[in-house]
This record gives sequence, structure tokens and C-alpha cells, in this order.
Amino acid sequence: MNSIHLTKPAGDPDWRLEEAPTRPACMPEEGELTVYETENGVRFVRTLEERFTDLPDFPFEPRYAMVEGLRMHYVDEGPRDAEVILLLHGQPSWSYLYRKMIPPIVAASYRVIAVDHIGMGRSDKPLDLSFHTFEKHVQRLKTFIALLDLEEITLFCQDWGSLIGLRVAGDQPECFARIIVANGTLPVIPQGMNPFGVPNPVQVNCDLGDFSRPADLSPASWQTFFQRWIIYALTAPNFTPSQVISSMAQHTLSDAEKAAYDAPYPSISYKAAVRTFPSMVAAIEEQNVPAWQALGEYRKPFLFLAGEHDHNMGSTMNQQRMTSHIPGAQGQPHERFEAGGHFIQEDIGPVLADRVVNFMRANPLPQQAEESAEPQLKMHGQMHGARYGEVLLVSPHLSHVEATVYNTLGLNDCPDELWRQLDPEAIKKEHKARFVILNGPRYFLMDQIGSADVSQEHTTFGGLQMRRMAIVRIPLASAVRGGLKQKPYTENTVARTTDYVYNRGREVYELVTPDGTTYIMQSYSLKVDPTLKEEDLKTLGDRLKLPAGWQYRVRRLDHEYILPIRGQAYVIQDDLQNSYQRVSS
Repeated sequence: MNSIHLTKPAGDPDWRLEEAPTRPACMPEEGELTVYETENGVRFVRTLEERFTDLPDFPFEPRYAMVEGLRMHYVDEGPRDAEVILLLHGQPSWSYLYRKMIPPIVAASYRVIAVDHIGMGRSDKPLDLSFHTFEKHVQRLKTFIALLDLEEITLFCQDWGSLIGLRVAGDQPECFARIIVANGTLPVIPQGMNPFGVPNPVQVNCDLGDFSRPADLSPASWQTFFQRWIIYALTAPNFTPSQVISSMAQHTLSDAEKAAYDAPYPSISYKAAVRTFPSMVAAIEEQNVPAWQALGEYRKPFLFLAGEHDHNMGSTMNQQRMTSHIPGAQGQPHERFEAGGHFIQEDIGPVLADRVVNFMRANPLPQQAEESAEPQLKMHGQMHGARYGEVLLVSPHLSHVEATVYNTLGLNDCPDELWRQLDPEAIKKEHKARFVILNGPRYFLMDQIGSADVSQEHTTFGGLQMRRMAIVRIPLASAVRGGLKQKPYTENTVARTTDYVYNRGREVYELVTPDGTTYIMQSYSLKVDPTLKEEDLKTLGDRLKLPAGWQYRVRRLDHEYILPIRGQAYVIQDDLQNSYQRVSS
């Protein structure tokens, strides 16, 4: 292996692999091939239909769409006028991976479409390794969606199905009503920092035998394993998909099931895609940034399901990375499954199908929810004067930073002895955050909070129990060396679904801009002035360094006031870090 010359195509979306011109004697015999050619000169083979007869638990009629002159196979089951769930597989599997999920989802009256990437499953298989690049497969999925005229898609994706599917969802978020990721991710690698290389030209290595599960798949060893996996997939003389799937599954596959996974690939000429896919990651750097940023604005339902035995895409770290970045993940029932490995559909397909159906029913499409468009909010009463504290875990992005907010709301009153013991550096290290902000102690000023966003994810910071509450987007201009500081009187956005209720007769404190935009104080802080009390808020305007033309206003409500937020709240802080939310503009 050390003699293999690796090239670094990182950052070049148009990189191409080349196969060595000669094949060594260790290569299995292929027999006679029927080679076809598209109008654009792409040479390909087509797996004989007889190899797909009597596949166990896969009775589905094959369907085909023509993409770039090639047949792209898909399963299409269920009512044609029903909601669509699009199932995307990874490598080296094909739509057979979804055989345990398709029937129960169809039984719930949904339309299920399971696609085979070009080069895999029943789809046509170009001979040239260079045909397979990440950007081209992204475009092929977009073409497929357009050809079938799919709308309001619920995406279910895993492994390379997630890299391709999430990229398409980020590029075309309007096409997707919901997203479910099971052991998946969308990589964004800083320029020049992609660690992976590929052998080019690709020379078969006769020393490589059957695939077996590595003894160490811990996160610390994953990069080394994946580099070896790239080389193995490309250069093993008898690369066999079923060996990979069965060795990584948590249960034993039957001989018939193994044969089904291998059915599309009678010889190495049919395996260009399954050999090449792992190496495509070596060309990924910042081309996914726009899609990742768009997913950071995706507020439609998002669910992450993870297999405990997948220590990379199913890891707790990756699950948190995705769910903290995508606003639509808030309040959803993300899960981790002890019985699940990397090929989680193989291990617990019926369980995943149940979660998919429940998720879709719990998050109906807008037109289905017209009669009950208002979300069901859980009301928290007697909030006025309630003491709380927050921990913000901050992660940077290209145009902004995001803070995942954890709050003591409903769990405790932020005891001073525990709050003072919080160590930001220790929290930063434990949770792998770029910055940590301690925001508190604070006191609420509204009388009730109705919330649909409160997560059941609890975390303990230094003995202080909190729950995840929200994602705050903060402009990069607010970032400072060694930490983060919110600029006074500068709007930040918070994803939430809430009602803030102020009782009749309550005194409220507001900021009013020259154009009439009004912000109402939702909480006051002891962080800057530990002696601040609610009675001091009546004269707070004398202490604030307000922008030109701004006013601080105190008034008493002559009726109950409800401040509703459905999606995005706009919040600011004053000089003393008291928080306000926009009322009107």
C-alpha cells in the first residue's frame, strides 16, 4: 500500500480517475460483454434482467427514467396521488436495501420511490471510472426529480444517498417538504484541508483479498480506515458488495440476501460505480457551502436517526452537527438505535419505516393542516420573575455563527452556587464548541410562554441541568478575537414557535426606533449589573446608550397582550444585555 501514489483532487469538482491499461492475472474472468453506447459516447453495460428474478422480499416492478441516455432504475409503489417519500441508498448497496421499509410505508398510504444511482442496482453501468463524480451524480438526481415532476418530497437518505440528497435539498429546498437522515451527512471541508487522496491511475492490487470488518472503527481511527477503504474499493480484484454489507450489518444476512446485493454486478466491468464512490469524497471541499448554508435556513421538519454502531455518519457528534444546524430539527424526535449499524435499513428496516410514518403524520403538509394551522403550544405559566440561565454552544460558518441555546427553563431556577461554578473552557472542550457563552442569570418578564419548540434533549453542565431550546444566528461582525459578543441594538434571529403572554395591567418596557419598529423586553440580565432589579427598569432609559433617535418607553397594558412567533424571531440586547423581541415594524 505504501507504494501507491496518491493524488489530491480536493477542490476540483471535475477531477477524473483513470484505469491502468492492463489488468493483472489475478482478475476474475468476465466472459463475453455486451457493451452499449449513448449518443454522447458513454460506453456502458446493462445487467441482465434474469439476475434479478426471485430476489427475497423484493417483488417490486422495475421502472426506468432516461438520464443522460442511460436507464436510471427506480421502485415506485403506492398511490400515485399520495405524498412522495424518496429513498436514496449509498455505496455499495442499491434499492434492495429498502425492501424492509417499502411495504409498511406503502401500507400507510404513501407513495414510495426508491432510486438506484446510475452505475448501481438495476440502473445502467458506465464502464469508465471517470464517469462517476460527486457533482455529476448530484445533477443526475436533480434531473430524475424533474423528469418525474416530484414535489413536496419527503427525503430519506443514508450514506452516499445523504451526501447527494442533502446537496440537492440544499440547492433546491423548495422541492422538499421534510428530510430524514439515517446515518448521513453533508461534508463541508475548508479549502486545502481535505485529507484524502486517490491512486491515479488505478491499478488492481492482487494482494487484496476479501473484505472484512476492521477491528477498530472508533472515531479516532476513522480517517485512516476511510483512506484505506478508498484504495480497497478501487483496487481489490474481486470487490464484492455483499461482503461489505454483511460484515457491517448487525445481523446475519442469508445467502439469498447476499446474492441479491451482488446480483447487479456479475463482473468487474459492472462495478465502476461501487468502486469509485468512496474516492469521490477526495474532491469535496467548499462546493457544498451554499447548500449547507441553505440547510441552515431550512425550517421544514428534519429528523436524524442514527445507528449506534456507525461511528462516523451515525456518531453523536455528527447527529448534533446536523440537528443543531438545521432549524427544522428543533423539537423533532431524533433517535439512536443500539441495534443499528451503518446499513441501518438492513438492521432495523421495519422500525425505521414506523418512525418515517409517524414523522410524516406528526408533520402534515401545510394544505393538510389548514383546519389546524396553529401549532399546539405547551403553556408555561407563572413565568414573570422566573430566574433562569443559558449556555450557548457556538459554531462558526462562512457568513455567520450559530449558537445552540440550552436553558434551565422548567428544570430549575439556576441556583447561584451551581451557576458560578460553570467553567466555559471545560464546557467548550467537552462539547467540542468553538466558543461558549454563559448568559445569565436572567429573569423573565412575560407572564406565560407557549412553546412548541422545547426539546426533550437534556444536558448537564457542571451539575446544572438544562434543555436545548433554540438556534440563534449571529452575524460574523459580532465575533471578536477569543470569543463572541453580541452588539447592542443589533438584530439576531432565533428559530422558534412561541407565544409570549403579558397579562392585563402588566408594566412593559420597550425600545422604539425612529421608523416605529418596537421591541418589547422579554428578560433582564444580571450579567453586566448583578444588582439590577425589576423596579430599576422603570428608569433604565437614563442609563442606556441608545442609538440616535431611539426611545426607551415604559407603559402599562390595558389588555392582555400576546406576542406570537411562527418561524423566526428578531431579538436585540441593550447595553446591559437585557433582551428584547421585535413586536412590529
